[in-house]
Amino acid sequence: MERAGERRVLRTDDAGTLLLDGEGRVAGEHGTDRHAMLLAELGDAGWQVTADGHRVPPGGPAEPPGAVAGDTGAPGLRATETDAESG
Repeated sequence: MERAGERRVLRTDDAGTLLLDGEGRVAGEHGTDRHAMLLAELGDAGWQVTADGHRVPPGGPAEPPGAVAGDTGAPGLRATETDAESG
């Protein structure tokens, strides 16, 4: 997301929703899926979505102990992310 040259990333996965500042630091954290609510609030505050989609978390998919290839139930395998960098 972008507003007046500032960037934010809104990331939601199995652990909850994070709002990251332009340097990747956590600016807000919610233990539940608040992606839609925060997206609406940020839009009302003048932030514009510049990219949106499903991405594998940085560093590749999480591989918790005992996980097997293709284990779609493992945490962190999919995330919904709204940012100014993906595309």
